[in-house]
Amino acid sequence: MHSGFRWQVDAYFNIAEVCCSRWARAGIGQPDATKKIAIHTHAAGAKGIFHTYSELQQAADALSHLLAGLGVGRGDRVAIVMPQRFETAVAYMAVFQMGAVAMPLSMLFGPEALEFRLQDSEAVVAICDESAIASVKAVRAHCPALRTVVAAGSAKGQGDLDYEAGVAAQQRAFTAVQTKADEAAVLIYTSGT
Repeated sequence: MHSGFRWQVDAYFNIAEVCCSRWARAGIGQPDATKKIAIHTHAAGAKGIFHTYSELQQAADALSHLLAGLGVGRGDRVAIVMPQRFETAVAYMAVFQMGAVAMPLSMLFGPEALEFRLQDSEAVVAICDESAIASVKAVRAHCPALRTVVAAGSAKGQGDLDYEAGVAAQQRAFTAVQTKADEAAVLIYTSGT
């Protein structure tokens, strides 16, 4: 029964298009099109914030422009070293729609684990927040391919470029590249378990 199973995926497939772009565009011109909730963020003791697909797409478009301006291109690895937060989702959508490769890294990694992954992957950009900025900066000198550290959240001022200011200065429309279904999109390092 399962031996004949095959995923039916088109020859060209962009994850960002399927996960975000199509939902941001769905119902354009409809009164509630901008109200489709994509992400609900919350913190202890704080009121939740809702982000629509439209907001997610606009932020991803701006970050894609920022990354392209930093020289990130198709197939380049971008380390995303942040917990679950809006900027993390934005980073994934931005990287995917560029045809670059997202590389999630745990903020709990120590310097040795981070250094190995950043070196081995030849990541060209790392996007991190206050939970990982110190560790990324500590190993940066040993990661020759790492050109830029983008600092998000409370890490503002500690990287080469501040996420918020960098994204705010970008245009909001980015045309996703047409990626083949078999192109790399995510690079995950496991512990072997």
